Amino acid sequence: MFKLFYTLLVIEYVVEDQDVSTSVIFPSEKACYEAMGDGAMDDLYDVLADTYGKEIMMYCKRTPFSSGGPIKPMPRP
Repeated sequence: MFKLFYTLLVIEYVVEDQDVSTSVIFPSEKACYEAMGDGAMDDLYDVLADTYGKEIMMYCKRTPFSSGGPIKPMPRP
């Protein structure tokens, strides 16, 4: 069994030589990576890149806080 943890989608960029960081919380790493991978953040990334330049990073960072009880893996056939 394993536990799910809240995961932050962190967006870091630079505004007038100042580092800026913002985040969105997801209930699991999987949900975070899906949000990054399915194109949901593409428009935001493009707006930030057009406005502030290409110094942008997006990544998922797991928190130590559990988002639910233990998950039991599917039984093998």
